[in-house]
Amino acid sequence: MAENKELSTPAVDAGTRWHDLYDRYFRIFAIVAVVLHAVLIYFVVAPRGAGFEARAEELEVIELPPEIRIPPPPEEIARPATPVIAEEPVEEDITIAETVIEENAPVPEAPPPPAAEPEVGNTFTFTPYTVKPRCTRACDADDVTRHVPALLRRAGVSCTLTVGIRIDTSGNVTATDMLKSSGNPGCDNAAQEWARTTKWTTAMNRDQPVVVWIAQPVTINME
Repeated sequence: MAENKELSTPAVDAGTRWHDLYDRYFRIFAIVAVVLHAVLIYFVVAPRGAGFEARAEELEVIELPPEIRIPPPPEEIARPATPVIAEEPVEEDITIAETVIEENAPVPEAPPPPAAEPEVGNTFTFTPYTVKPRCTRACDADDVTRHVPALLRRAGVSCTLTVGIRIDTSGNVTATDMLKSSGNPGCDNAAQEWARTTKWTTAMNRDQPVVVWIAQPVTINME
């Protein structure tokens, strides 16, 4: 009897009561959770496949192109024919005509010499040449100004003109001619005096030295 009284103490009764309450509330909460999930799945989560319709697409018929015929491969190129020696007989009488060499045959006369070129006068004329003469002495502007009178140099004269110069086959100046005057006689005379002191290379017409006239521009600036 004493042992049965120890088992029915208040602590044992409280533990049994809490164990029974846990089992009861666990079952209740489990049922509530299952019901709650079922409601959410039914009303919130949309069923799979909603909004999709089954459609049957029509197949488009594609017309196939006509059959393409591949041409046959080209024929093999024929080899060139082998030359064949003709069997026709060759006449032995065919010979080259004899060449007769005459001794002391007369030599034909030489052609006449070309006509002499017309003489170049003392006035400017057009003379043909293939190689133009080039100035080799007294070719600078200072050489021109040496022939300008002192009065014109002090006055600061400035003029432009063109003088004709005749050059022989030795490159010497043999005549001058005023082609385009500057309007100042002092400048014109100074340019012609300068031209007579110059030295030039020989003008050539093909392979022959020739006498030529050239037009030489001259600028005098004493400013």
